[in-house]
Amino acid sequence: MDNFKEEMNFINAPQFPGQQVNKGATIDAVRSMIKRQKRLKGYSFICPVGTSTFDLNLSGTARILLGIAMYGKLVVEGEVVPSTCCQSFQNIETVQFTVNNEIVLDTLDPNFISFGLNTNEYYYIPRPLSGTDTLTLKFQNNGANAEQCRVVLYYI
Repeated sequence: MDNFKEEMNFINAPQFPGQQVNKGATIDAVRSMIKRQKRLKGYSFICPVGTSTFDLNLSGTARILLGIAMYGKLVVEGEVVPSTCCQSFQNIETVQFTVNNEIVLDTLDPNFISFGLNTNEYYYIPRPLSGTDTLTLKFQNNGANAEQCRVVLYYI
């Protein structure tokens, strides 16, 4: 047991992860730094033919919405169909995204913020949050089949 304790001292492993960033930082300072780091929340739902609306819930500690990313897959007779190389949504024509009754994205083809046409990690749309926010996605699917939609919100 004593040998293991000496090895831990030898590699200078901190007892609280993150303390090595600022030497001598208190645990409260490290916790404060961690609170300001980017977090992600994912959602998955089926968008039926027609108009569908989905409420997205974030942690009550969320203070800044950084952005959004989406990916869609066609669903035919209960089976997911692979996407084409640069168009993940095939039937969904438009998406609307609201944050606290502010329309942030309106009548937008969701492929513009999916991985096929967006070269960034996410579509950057910073908005302040209060912890009791209402985030809503509304899809218009004019195709013959439902689509599976995967969404990720980036926030602090």
